[in-house]
This record gives sequence, structure tokens and C-alpha cells, in this order.
Amino acid sequence: LVSTKKFIGDDQGRLSGLLVCDIEWKEQDGRFSPQEVPGSEREIPAQLVLLAMGFLGPEDAIAEELGLERDPRSNVKAEYGQFATSMEGVFAAGDMRRGQSLVVWAINEGRAAARECDRYLMGETVLP
Repeated sequence: LVSTKKFIGDDQGRLSGLLVCDIEWKEQDGRFSPQEVPGSEREIPAQLVLLAMGFLGPEDAIAEELGLERDPRSNVKAEYGQFATSMEGVFAAGDMRRGQSLVVWAINEGRAAARECDRYLMGETVLP
């Protein structure tokens, strides 16, 4: 298993990579908890990060830090089919955009949002 420790940006503020480490589950006091594997920290180049977090409600910390506009139900505002948020280059889909729903909707929107991310980054897309 791998855990992201930090997003890495270039000198222009664009995402350039992730600082990650391997983790393993170890028993402590009768409970399992994730522990970092010593010496496993490394950087992975990246231009795009898609967050898949499970639904506990819209992720407030990220939305607030980025200043993302919300809809009347407190979900991140992004039009279906485009998935672009109020911040340039940031997209939202699934539960974050529509609220708690079926996983099939999240998968469908995730695929469609990936297509729109590709179009945004490449100027066109060949994704279905």
C-alpha cells in the first residue's frame, strides 16, 4: 500500500509530483493501524491528482482552501458534463459534486470527468 504525504509544486505553483511512502498495517494495542515503511519515501511525477475519498460529506478542508464555490446543498459546484469547478484546472465529480449517491454514478462521473480533464490538459480528447 502507498500513502501520499505531500503534493509537490513547481516554481510556478503547478503540481509536479507527489511525495509518497509505502505503508503496512501493524497491530498495536489490539488494533491495526497503518505504519510507514522506513526508507520507502519517494517522489512520483504527476500533473494531475484525482481524489477518491469515500463519502462523509463534501471535503471541507480542500474545498475551503481552494476557495471552491458550493451549491445550495454544500456540494462543490461543477456542471454535469464539464465538471470544472470555480477554480481553473480543478474538477469535481461523483459524491463531491452531486452529494451522496450510488457508486455507479460516481464511476460514471469519474470517467466523464477524466475525459474533461484530458480535454483541458491536451486541448482535445480521445477518451470515450
